Amino acid sequence: MNIERLSLDQLRVFAQVADSGSFLAAARALARAQSAVSYAITTLEGQLDVALFDRSSYRPQLTAAGIELLRDARQVLDQVDALQARAAAYSQGQELEVTLALDVFFPTSTLVGLLGEFRAAFPGVTLRLEIEALGSVAERVIDGEAMLGILGTLPIIPPNLLHVSLPTVLLVGVVAPTHALAQISGRIPAHVLKQQVQLVLSDRSALTANQDFSVHSSLSWRMSDLGTKHALLRAGMGWGYMPRHVVADDLASGRLVQIQTAGHPPQGAALPMQCVYRPDRHVGPALSWWLDALARLTTFDPV
Repeated sequence: MNIERLSLDQLRVFAQVADSGSFLAAARALARAQSAVSYAITTLEGQLDVALFDRSSYRPQLTAAGIELLRDARQVLDQVDALQARAAAYSQGQELEVTLALDVFFPTSTLVGLLGEFRAAFPGVTLRLEIEALGSVAERVIDGEAMLGILGTLPIIPPNLLHVSLPTVLLVGVVAPTHALAQISGRIPAHVLKQQVQLVLSDRSALTANQDFSVHSSLSWRMSDLGTKHALLRAGMGWGYMPRHVVADDLASGRLVQIQTAGHPPQGAALPMQCVYRPDRHVGPALSWWLDALARLTTFDPV
């Protein structure tokens, strides 16, 4: 067996014969002489030391080994084609990979819609998503680890980043129906809120070290994961602010109830979201697509 001298052309001929059903049909599809196609297959079989086709009948039939090796050949050809496409795109200035840092408050339904459009426009570009909170999003962009970030839970924009304003997310105070605060109608005074455990998002970034945003209680439980906070709220472990699109089903079903706090308007607080990127970041076609797509958003999906 001598696989070192295998060629991509042999593998393409192998796949074409299998698809066409005969050496003659494959030769026509490849615009080659039938003898050239037969020679390519015979040489390939000799190098692999295995028969790929049974030629005892009128039409060549794949052997058991041929069926298995055809899968491997197609996988190699697919990878080579992807390599060529990505290299050609990169030579024209297109990125091979785009890394986005997204705030946990960015609506998932909107993100899924954008991802579907992006995949259709740039099928060969690898996408890396990093879901963060507070200063971690901006920090990833500033450090150059993320090419673009979407801020939400961080109410300030670092001065060294360019930004594009996005639609707002409605932030509402919620508790489980069994919680003591759920029994209070109207605005809940600040001194009452301070007596109850508030569930708060936190992060470990230097940008927000020792800073609190919308924290009204001296009793706080802190976590970096929005899903954990959501679960603890439904379990009645405390009260907290959540994006309304995340808790809409809970409010409709009664698993959570909305409360009015002294720090927010009765209907909730409109939280501005911002797309940020470094001014020295090279903007290729794929990243440019994201900037344009985000700038076109006038609203997030209704809930």
